[in-house]
Amino acid sequence: MGAMPDTVKLHLDPDYFPLMEGYRLKYHHTSTEFEGIELVDIEIKDLRAFREDAQALAFLTRSRQGSSATETYKIHKTVKKVSAEGGVLQFSRMEFPLPPVVGKRWTEAPNLHEIAALDASIEVPAGKFHRCLRVNTYIAGGDGGSAIRYYAPGIGYVYEEYSDETWGSRVRLVGFEVPPLRR
Repeated sequence: MGAMPDTVKLHLDPDYFPLMEGYRLKYHHTSTEFEGIELVDIEIKDLRAFREDAQALAFLTRSRQGSSATETYKIHKTVKKVSAEGGVLQFSRMEFPLPPVVGKRWTEAPNLHEIAALDASIEVPAGKFHRCLRVNTYIAGGDGGSAIRYYAPGIGYVYEEYSDETWGSRVRLVGFEVPPLRR
């Protein structure tokens, strides 16, 4: 028998969209549709994970100018993609395909999306994040505007800037809370 190595190296792909029961994300959202900053708090609940499939409900609370509203949307993660039926910008979309590969493109008519980088850096109020997945969106194939969004490894959605012919919006992560481990 051969000698056992002193160390075993594991290569795990980064999780750009972690789904954990009780995980909370807090954002500042600005838009041409309203004055000031909208505070957005998202909590992941009702996580159901199977061998190659996970589903969760996201409870999203928006607070602006002294009033708040709560909405719920579904998140679905398979071995092939991460998708959400809502979010800060209220879009139902495929967030990105799995595994993420630079240059991978997909269309959600009329928009074209592309994984532009897996090594992007971004600084937001919650911190500076490296080795991020960056998605570029070409609205109406590029004729109607563009968007860019970042997902940090182990954290998830941290930044988005969206600009089309009628409105613009920016989302920045300001904090997150990882739930305590359950034994």
